[in-house]
Amino acid sequence: MDITFESKQEATDFYRSLPASFREANHVLPIQNRLHVRTETEADCKLFARFFSRFIMDNYEKRWLTEIIEKHYLFTEAEEKIAILNIVAAIFAGEKNDLPETDELPDRKQFMLEALEGILSECSVLSFQSILRFRLTAYRKALRRFVEIAIDEYKLEQEYQVFIDKLRRIIRAYKPLCDRIEVIDGVPFKLYDDRHRPIKNMQSVRSFYPLLKQWGIEAEPSMILTLIALAPKQVIVYTDRPEHGMMKTLHRVFEDRVCFLPGEFGTGGRAGNSR
Repeated sequence: MDITFESKQEATDFYRSLPASFREANHVLPIQNRLHVRTETEADCKLFARFFSRFIMDNYEKRWLTEIIEKHYLFTEAEEKIAILNIVAAIFAGEKNDLPETDELPDRKQFMLEALEGILSECSVLSFQSILRFRLTAYRKALRRFVEIAIDEYKLEQEYQVFIDKLRRIIRAYKPLCDRIEVIDGVPFKLYDDRHRPIKNMQSVRSFYPLLKQWGIEAEPSMILTLIALAPKQVIVYTDRPEHGMMKTLHRVFEDRVCFLPGEFGTGGRAGNSR
């Protein structure tokens, strides 16, 4: 078969992307802006489709994703596009399986392979640009679905960051009720003041929640909001799950004011013994 590229450079780049063993076994020959390939078996054709697929994805997928982000969803700021592309890349890598609907996402690689296997088995003369523009419809539709989910996640992350910024401003605006608080992570969590006494009278803390509405925050009582109400200068948390989402949020809100220690230290230490 003969494949015509838009330029000699493009043909050369594709030729060089093929393993030398494949080029030799299948008599791949570059001729100006064309490649001549002789795949004699179905297995060779499928192998060529995989190499073809990898070349397209390596060289065009990011460009197409960016076009979708810009033209279909009107995100034009560089930082926004980079953030969304990073989320898409994380989804591709299987790092975002906890996001809604990721288990229903189409297999974009399979769409690409099926299209290319069909084209390579049917045609002896091909135009690379024609393949890119007209023969990868299912694949490019799949990319759009990935972008949709990535944009939803990006918007949630933006809202989360606004929420964190508001909580930080609240801490700075309120006078600390004590210098240090120790937290024993559990169900329920337990708080101790800077003299290692359990904090039992939560009435003043509970009265803080209506004030959150003035900051545009609607939230149910939680350990984080209770600590914000107390606004300590230092927070020590005894926990065995420092990577938990709540702990990460606590760290983002209190920043260098918070310190995490192993949970067993809290159980056996002064805070634990003061119960």
